[in-house]
Amino acid sequence: AHTNQWVKTVVILFAERKSKTEKEIIEILTLFGASYISDKTVCSTEGSFTVVSEYKRVDLKLNNGIAVICDTTDKFKNQKLPSGTIGICEDNNINALNLFLENHTPVISCGMSGKNTITLSSLENNIPLITLQRRITDLKGKVIEPAEFKIALKDYYSPFSVMASVTILLLEGRIP
Repeated sequence: AHTNQWVKTVVILFAERKSKTEKEIIEILTLFGASYISDKTVCSTEGSFTVVSEYKRVDLKLNNGIAVICDTTDKFKNQKLPSGTIGICEDNNINALNLFLENHTPVISCGMSGKNTITLSSLENNIPLITLQRRITDLKGKVIEPAEFKIALKDYYSPFSVMASVTILLLEGRIP
């Protein structure tokens, strides 16, 4: 029987070039075993999942994946997303929310209010406490119940970068 060793989760970061948020998410996820690919960089393909940066609309030929809108830009308006995609964005990113709505893409919102799926409860000594406020299902079909998660980071990162990264790890089945 032939198994495809190349099949793994693809996380697409839609961002402005040189976005601080994009850079931070890449740094966090590579600490947890992600490979990274952009139009200028290819690190290993040995990671448990792959992060890809996109700086303009792109033709995505994927069955599923995770789409993270890193910035509030409208340059990704009319971007088509595969039907199996899960979206992640800040709760106040209207352009991202509209993009996900137009594509019928389920969204996990990150922010500081009770209406968000993922919130940042506290941050002490580069160890954020992230709260999952409602159940989600990871990409393998396992239900993850509301809980709090701590991850040790080597540096300070913006709240959204941390929340988006933890969300990706949860969806990937790698509960921090």
